[in-house]
Order: sequence, then structure tokens, then C-alpha cells
Amino acid sequence: MKERNLDREAQGENSSSQNVKLSILKIIRRGARSGKAELLLSNGSSFFITQKMVFQNDLEPGMILSELQADELKIRAEYILAKKKALELLAAREHSVYQLKQKLVQRDFSLENINRVLPELQEEGALSNRRFMEVWLSSRLRRHPEGYRSLYVGLVKAGISSEEVENYLIPFLEELDMGKIFVRAAEKIMKKSNITREKMIRALKNRGFEYSLIIQFVEDHFPESS
Repeated sequence: MKERNLDREAQGENSSSQNVKLSILKIIRRGARSGKAELLLSNGSSFFITQKMVFQNDLEPGMILSELQADELKIRAEYILAKKKALELLAAREHSVYQLKQKLVQRDFSLENINRVLPELQEEGALSNRRFMEVWLSSRLRRHPEGYRSLYVGLVKAGISSEEVENYLIPFLEELDMGKIFVRAAEKIMKKSNITREKMIRALKNRGFEYSLIIQFVEDHFPESS
């Protein structure tokens, strides 16, 4: 093993950690596509690293690591794997910062590495609350036309701060024709059987539209109270 690579990182650390010796019992490769390998140590512990790290550090069964060297490998490998998984999730669809953090937590990555990865992804432009809001709103309004209040609540539930939502949502909606969005929502509700004035009011309120728009619509389409 290239002890010079790992020993350099361990200099100045607690000498007792360096004196605890661990043997690599087995290295299990977890498939070419995943790029991961599992390192099994003589103290019964194991952790995932990248196959590239196995090659770079000449790791093989029977080699000796200090406890500190093993910890350094584990932390560095988890950071690399956490960022790789985050990029895979972002390639599948846009996420808010909060959503991505929750998914990485669910996959048992440490908060230390998660909190390191997320700001890096934001700086690199791979992760953006603003871009998430744009995609989420466009998709939501296309499939399920709603008013400001419902859209606001949906974005807050996605983990975006109320201030950030307000700063984006208000100008976003100002560029749209909310009248047309309201009509689309109302027409979809009207297609339901046994729709009454009261049901229409309730359904449109639940979709977050302004009360004045709702009353005007029901007066035009339900002139007789029921």
C-alpha cells in the first residue's frame, strides 16, 4: 500500500489513533456501474469507498491501516459517493436544496459531508432553488392550475423559505395570465358531475384562487342559488 499517501494526511493527529493497526480482510467490488467497493476491516467494521480510491492507494487484502488512516479513507470516500449520488438524483429531476438533503440523509450519508456537498453543488450551478421553483411551477400549472395561495404552500412544503418563495412567485405569476389559469381550473371542475354552486366555491377556494374571482364566476354560471 502507498502508506505515504495516507500517512501525510495523518501527520499531527492523535498518536494513539495512528498506533491502532487494522488489517484489510476483503475488498468487495459492487459492480462496474456503481463504481463502489466495500472495505472489510479486521475490527469487524466495513465501509464503502470508490474503486478509483482502491487503485490510487494500492489497497488490497492483508494491508495494514492505522485507525486514523481508515477514518480518513471513510470520510473522503463518503464525500465522493455523496456528491456522486446527489448528481445522479439531480440528473433525474430538479430538487430543492431541502429535498436533496433529505434524500441524502435517507441514504445514510453523514450531515458533515452532506453540508459540504450541497453548497458546492449550488456554487457549481447543479443545484438551485430558483430553477426548482421554475420547473415545479410550470409543471404544476400545466397539470393542475391553481392560485397563489396553493402554489405558495406547495413550494414551502418543498422546503423553500417563505421569503424566497415570495420573491420568486409574485413576479413569476405577474408574467402569466392568471385569468386564463383560473378559467382552466374552473372548466375542469365544471366537468365533474353534480357540481353545485357551493361545491364550485369550495373547490376553487381549495385551489387557492382569490375570492372575488370565484364569486364572479359562480354568479355568471350559477345565477340561481342552490
